[in-house]
Amino acid sequence: MKVEQLQVRILLQPVQGATIAYFYNRESFDLLNIERNNFDKSQLIEIGNTIEFEGEKYVVKNINFKMEQELYVLDNSVGINMHSPTDPSDYNCQIGVFVDNS
Repeated sequence: MKVEQLQVRILLQPVQGATIAYFYNRESFDLLNIERNNFDKSQLIEIGNTIEFEGEKYVVKNINFKMEQELYVLDNSVGINMHSPTDPSDYNCQIGVFVDNS
């Protein structure tokens, strides 16, 4: 049996509207300016939290987890992904963060 590691991307999208961004790694996640927990320095995205991206503030309304059927292999052979502030990486699951402007 093949055991496949979880390789996640985070989707940031308005409840009603087009995609704002995808985040594939720590460097891009840090662009959300999420405060670190004092106890263990972790960062949480929770419903009701306000997050910030590119000078805009958003209130988190819903979060979901999507497990893809297969591994999506991304590369830069056809250009770059304008939704990601850094180079994308492969993924097989997605955390959807759905927001409204605050």
